[in-house]
Amino acid sequence: MITRAPAHLPRKTPILTAIGSLWALGFAALSADSLQDKLDARRDSFLARAPQETIASQQSALRELEDSGIYDRVLKVGDKAPDITLANAAGKTVQLAELLKKGPVVLTWYRGAWCPYCNLTLAELAAKTPRFEELGATLVALTPEKPDITAATVKDSKLPFEVLSDIGHQVADRYGLVFRLNDETRKRYDERFEISRRNGTQAADRLPLPATYVIDPTGVIRYAFIDADYRRRAEPDRIVDALVALRDGPDARHLLLQFWENTWSPPYDLGLIDRHFAEDFILTSAGRDIAGRPAFREWVRQSLAASRGLRMKNLECFENADGTRVVSRWSVRADGGAVPDSHSAHDQPFQFTGIALWAFEDSKFTHNWVERSAARPLAESGQSE
Repeated sequence: MITRAPAHLPRKTPILTAIGSLWALGFAALSADSLQDKLDARRDSFLARAPQETIASQQSALRELEDSGIYDRVLKVGDKAPDITLANAAGKTVQLAELLKKGPVVLTWYRGAWCPYCNLTLAELAAKTPRFEELGATLVALTPEKPDITAATVKDSKLPFEVLSDIGHQVADRYGLVFRLNDETRKRYDERFEISRRNGTQAADRLPLPATYVIDPTGVIRYAFIDADYRRRAEPDRIVDALVALRDGPDARHLLLQFWENTWSPPYDLGLIDRHFAEDFILTSAGRDIAGRPAFREWVRQSLAASRGLRMKNLECFENADGTRVVSRWSVRADGGAVPDSHSAHDQPFQFTGIALWAFEDSKFTHNWVERSAARPLAESGQSE
């Protein structure tokens, strides 16, 4: 029987009153000047000038990829990272196991120097590399491009970290990240970007998801960012959060953001609920309680299954002084389907926003109070180049 009522916060306390008392503590919002802001600006610029048939084609390709089961195949938080041995841009052999002897490793994949989203991401990672190194981590980027092209990328972009050529996607395949391009997309990429020349003919019909992993010295994945939409990438500041969590232990804010990023967004990892939520966890939302971790897990599973392409974006997140309460403000966007706790389905994209208060005790989330807006329809938006 569920009897938990977190200390100092009556179970029926209105959420806005409780949140207001924490907000008065004066916590600052997250910076709006993020990598994702820059990627979104690049996407919007492309969508404003791209032919509609190209947008429709790429949107269809994204849906095909998301429906392919790739999220079930990718490695996730808590999985053991396979060891890898690849050559860097200078032809030197680099082995993951050797790097892990020095400390954590950040592995990140990019599609190639022809991809503008990849170049924006590489630049942001380069700027943050000194901070990664301060935290004892080694950043390694992997790409399917040949070593001569990789060497030119390192030189031209002045990248201060290792870049390895994953010829034939051998390593990406072991991490479950490789997918096959449909014929239309492959033809367009070959005509515009010469993928066959860059990656080799045998690998030109496939690409890796641009995933990012933080791997601890024992070889276990502690942070993951995985999305079939290559316009979405891991925020460098979140990589820093993950490295700090390895050094100091994870706090409530980091674990909550990881839940947003990995459960309510691709790869839709329900395992995080088992790992970070108390057995007698309670969700209070839409005028009712969902009591117990198994019931909450099933509610999340059904909510995800009823929607298409759902992704949650954190707008603001902070915790109180002793780390027992976390406030989050967020927005959810989906390509269609049903809103959680709603029986009405949408044929077009929709969005809603919300605010939540979380109780955190003994390294587990114990209670969540949620208020959210009604869903509003959005104009259809396509996949970029």
